[in-house]
Amino acid sequence: MRKFIALLSILVCLITANLTINNAWASDIGADSPATKANGSKWRFGYCESENFITYTQTLVTIVKGLEEIGWVNNLEGFDSAVNTGDSKVIWEWLAAREVSPYIQFVDDAFYNLRDPEIDREDITKRLHSQNDIDVMLVMGSDAGALLSNSQHNTNIFVFAASNAVRSGIIDSVEDSGKDHVWAHMDQQRFERQLNAFYDIVEFGKLGMVYEDSDNARVYSAVNEVESLAKEKDFEIVRYHVKEPRSPDEYQRYYQEVKAAYNQLAEQVDAVYVTIASLESEKLPELFQPFYDYKIPIFSQLGNIEVKYGALMTVSVMDVVNIGRFGADNISKCLKGVKPRELGQSFQSAPKITLNTEVAKRLNFKLPFELVIVVDEAYQTIATPSP
Repeated sequence: MRKFIALLSILVCLITANLTINNAWASDIGADSPATKANGSKWRFGYCESENFITYTQTLVTIVKGLEEIGWVNNLEGFDSAVNTGDSKVIWEWLAAREVSPYIQFVDDAFYNLRDPEIDREDITKRLHSQNDIDVMLVMGSDAGALLSNSQHNTNIFVFAASNAVRSGIIDSVEDSGKDHVWAHMDQQRFERQLNAFYDIVEFGKLGMVYEDSDNARVYSAVNEVESLAKEKDFEIVRYHVKEPRSPDEYQRYYQEVKAAYNQLAEQVDAVYVTIASLESEKLPELFQPFYDYKIPIFSQLGNIEVKYGALMTVSVMDVVNIGRFGADNISKCLKGVKPRELGQSFQSAPKITLNTEVAKRLNFKLPFELVIVVDEAYQTIATPSP
């Protein structure tokens, strides 16, 4: 019963907060009609992501659809064909090649991925500073956010999907970005909520983690949050460090390091927290095999995709649909004259619990009734990697 009350309280608090924000967002729709710039030209949008990552792609899509809902974009016929590729560059090229809006232009040569081998980070910041040809940059991830928020330019930047924009040095605080042209979405307690839910479900004594030993990785792997909970609940953290790939030719080395770490962890822990990392989903069933063998519950930080491919469960902390709406609303206000610094940055996502019942069977994990009745989605099988 205690676990049920804990999970239910998390759900109620966040759903209430989410409804409050959504109602406020809905009341703003139509308050100001979309418009071009004063000289009649379109607002020019650019995009910069830290790397290829499913959350970045999903967030880009929901921002565009959020802009459609409030009238800034009006022609997305056929958009799903690009969305279904799961490739943010393909999506951007689709938007740039079509007349999707009378007010916004998605600039074809203003797409940047910081893991592109040919990328020159200085060229991006020079463009924003010298050419002054972009009105809004949509920015995904901590690395890209830190680069563009701390360089010399006045282009409006909106940062999404950064694990903690304050700790990453993107903004000064939840209440104040510190720079007139900078805004970043914040949900500063999302990993704390997720980890507390995991602990309430499985009161582990030793929790395993694998992550890169760098300042950035500690932030997006929620290491501080895990350490804080460990002190509060008196459990041990067993950790292994790997070096994430910086180029495609490093992936094989990286996977071998992760595989070795998982093999060792499986013999030492009674639960594992799979943090956000550069892991292809289709590799997960093989990588997770040691945890199946030793009956170790696997909790995913990232979300549904890892549960689909073999994690036991996740408590989702990224409601990308409503984050996209929240972002679109704030971008709209910016285009109507409000400085990004003056806009609210905090949005808490309602939680969503996802479970893989096939994994539960492999682990001999007995599902408490109080957990079963609050699960939002369940996968019945572990997805099979493509041939």
